[in-house]
Amino acid sequence: MKKQITILIALLALLGWSKITVAQSIAAGGWHSVVVCSDNTVKCFGENATGQLGNGNNTDQNLPVSVAGLTGVIAVSAGGDQLEAHSMALKSDGTVWTWGSNLYGALGNATTTSTNTPVQSLLLTNVTAISAGGWHSVALKDDGTVWTWGWNEDGQLGDGSITSRIIAGQVPGLTNVIAIAAGTYHVLALKDDGTVWAWGDNISGQIGNGSTTDVSSPVQVSGLSGVVKIAAGRFFSLAVKSDGTVWTWGENLYGQLGNGTTTDSHVPVQVSGLTGITSATAATGAFHCMAVKNDNTVWAWGRNTYGNLGDGSVTHKSTPVQMSGISDVVGLAAGTNFSLLYKSDGTLWGCGRNASGQLGDGTFLQRNTVTQATSMCPILQPAGISTLHNSEITQITAFPNPSSDGIFKIEITDENGQLKNGIIEVFNVIGKNVFQASIDSKILTSNLISIDLSQQANGIYFMTFTKESHKFYQKLLKQ
Repeated sequence: MKKQITILIALLALLGWSKITVAQSIAAGGWHSVVVCSDNTVKCFGENATGQLGNGNNTDQNLPVSVAGLTGVIAVSAGGDQLEAHSMALKSDGTVWTWGSNLYGALGNATTTSTNTPVQSLLLTNVTAISAGGWHSVALKDDGTVWTWGWNEDGQLGDGSITSRIIAGQVPGLTNVIAIAAGTYHVLALKDDGTVWAWGDNISGQIGNGSTTDVSSPVQVSGLSGVVKIAAGRFFSLAVKSDGTVWTWGENLYGQLGNGTTTDSHVPVQVSGLTGITSATAATGAFHCMAVKNDNTVWAWGRNTYGNLGDGSVTHKSTPVQMSGISDVVGLAAGTNFSLLYKSDGTLWGCGRNASGQLGDGTFLQRNTVTQATSMCPILQPAGISTLHNSEITQITAFPNPSSDGIFKIEITDENGQLKNGIIEVFNVIGKNVFQASIDSKILTSNLISIDLSQQANGIYFMTFTKESHKFYQKLLKQ
């Protein structure tokens, strides 16, 4: 499974993909926001009625506050639908930590008691991704299995029942998953073959199987293949394909499907006029969507009551419009009527509803165009920033991968089998550089470059090969 994930990432890079994000550094819940700082601590702001800011009290904050006692974090997620909300954090050791509303067991600590400081979700190790739904939570393990807990009245736990659970359990029969996305009442999973699977609430067709009947076990989304990114809103779903097109299905009351209509669709439809989403950087809120094009412009569509599309208006848009005054974006998150974005310089920006301070700019003012959050830590950057194009590299091989002793052989050649010059760097999951070497074909006598991680701990590492201003991204696994 891990080898298949590595191959998939390599193939995406060879096809000319850029800005492959490997962790979620910002998250938007119902009315609150969560970010991972560059030092792997976490800050929150916005609504705090159920302790979802994790700072030990239940007072709303319009400036970032630190989550109590939480370090070593590499990804976050935020759930809830307005007042009853919770937050999640994934540590570099593969453990999951949660805080906020626990009305239906979404914290996964075998209780239904809410908490305003982090607690560890039980029975979860080797987790690689997390996603918070309305009142349920989802985790992906490194073996490609999916685990769920919390509210289950719509079948969103995917275990064939509608019984809520206060501790994590595995979704039966679902394997080879490489990405997860929890909507308010449903869940999506992306397999390593590019297919999408869904379960849970289906009132508007957000499961994508042509019906409006709730589903308590995973079913395949109809007619959808070649997918590399998924996202889930309240009653709708989104997928980005490897060709840079975007597809949506489910509720379309505000035009959030982006196909020029306001008619629901029970199967995927293509977002009109939007191509070049080759960064796979996209996000869904409760009723709107955002995506970054390969020319670095940001586009949004759907509900715009609070200016969350960032185009200076409060008019709903059923086809994508360009968000004004923002560029150099490497990450997105969308909540209930507000939007968050962060740049490669680590700054955080936002627009839309701000009545609870969820934009983090020190005010409670609605913003119809993006404004910078104040007193904010630098945001943790993606591990891979850009990739080389197919014309520059035709084959990159890493073997053995996984490696039992931490020794990897890397071969980077062009179409003629000639060694490509550049710089190799390897980072651990918290962004520390653990290896660096220059490749000079005039000096090396072999096309094989050795990477020695024998003194490093077992786990996942991220290799980049830099040539001029481009980078190729590769995952390495020591076990």
